[in-house]
Amino acid sequence: MTAAVLIHGFSGSPASWRRVKALLDVPSRAPAVCGHGGESAPAISKGPAAFEAEVDRLAAVVRAEVPAARLLVGYSLGGRLALGLLVRHPDLFLGAVLIGANPGIGGEDARVARRHEDERWARLIEEEGLAVFDNEWSALPLFASQHDVDAGRLAEQQRTRLGHDPAALAAAMRTLSLGAMPDYRPALPGVACPVDLIAGSLDTTFVALARKMAEKLPQASVRIVDGVGHNVPLEAPSRLARLLNDSAMRTAVATRGPASGRRPERGRD
Repeated sequence: MTAAVLIHGFSGSPASWRRVKALLDVPSRAPAVCGHGGESAPAISKGPAAFEAEVDRLAAVVRAEVPAARLLVGYSLGGRLALGLLVRHPDLFLGAVLIGANPGIGGEDARVARRHEDERWARLIEEEGLAVFDNEWSALPLFASQHDVDAGRLAEQQRTRLGHDPAALAAAMRTLSLGAMPDYRPALPGVACPVDLIAGSLDTTFVALARKMAEKLPQASVRIVDGVGHNVPLEAPSRLARLLNDSAMRTAVATRGPASGRRPERGRD
């Protein structure tokens, strides 16, 4: 049976997948990203080498703890790390699902500007604390659609953010910044496994990114979730779980025959 590896976004945690995991037809493992949940940032502190050190650490965790066959799933920062895993460790996964993922930015000026922006966030965490960070991060236009999410889910998200160690989270911001990661766009044609690219319909920037990535990936499909924004795992866990179950089923059919097992009852988002 296919096992899903679920990689969370920035300031999230393995628990951010709780509602999605409860509706999956396959076993799953959600490792903590460095700077989250007690995982330390790599000793290399800056640049693509630091980002790829985290990619390699996650690969080692997956090899040791998750039996093959594996479906890789990543949201936002987790999607960028997932793409790094597909590029650097192509033997690990039979398929992948990238949710709200950016494959990288080119041009040193743009990369420097992004590093400066993320350094501001890191200093805000260190100097003003997690509560101030949470207020400003939640107010980003990227997350505007979350105003329609029920209060219980938003409270869980906030508790997760406030539960992090500020120094570790700031280090993760610097280490895993979009400006610090490699530009993986040139590597997309070499990703051999099937990749589903998911974005919320209200997240127009990442819908466009998904479609551009699909043009370069050899086996890609784009799946748009209507009426939600960037954080599809938070905003539409039931619909996302259905999509992930479909991806797992297709992976199983393509490699080991039809998947089996009873589907859990679906809830409403």
